[in-house]
Amino acid sequence: MKKCFVVLLTVVVTYCASSQNSSMSKVEYAIIAEGKDAIIPDLHITCFNKYFNQDYLSPDFRSRYNLNTKELYKKKMLVEIFRNDINKKGFDKIELIKVVENNESIIVEYKHINSDRTNDVLNLCAFIIIQLPKSKKQIKFIADGIELSHAKDIYIDK
Repeated sequence: MKKCFVVLLTVVVTYCASSQNSSMSKVEYAIIAEGKDAIIPDLHITCFNKYFNQDYLSPDFRSRYNLNTKELYKKKMLVEIFRNDINKKGFDKIELIKVVENNESIIVEYKHINSDRTNDVLNLCAFIIIQLPKSKKQIKFIADGIELSHAKDIYIDK
């Protein structure tokens, strides 16, 4: 009798885990800009129009990466990740692992990469800016397997 229970429990747990994974779907995205010269040390931000960036990014940075164009935001939003190498581990790149969504949230998962060991002594600030379809869902950020932050309130200009 105990053996049947263990097998049944295993089947139920496996089914529940696979059904949770199947509720996640991929989100189409485009990488708008990436680099290691950001002027912001640590920030996750979602921008719904070009004015969001004016409070955070210098005019030079916005111009260099063409973040001032209205076309970027037509039925789209930008998700921007800025990460400084404060622990001096030499990371100089942010690599997206996946962008997925369910009914409640969008999950942006990424990892820190040390793509160039010759610049390990420099204090770099890696960044990536991606474009997604506009959404009012909560956005969660997972870096190197650890949830870092998520938006609590979303403000959209209508």
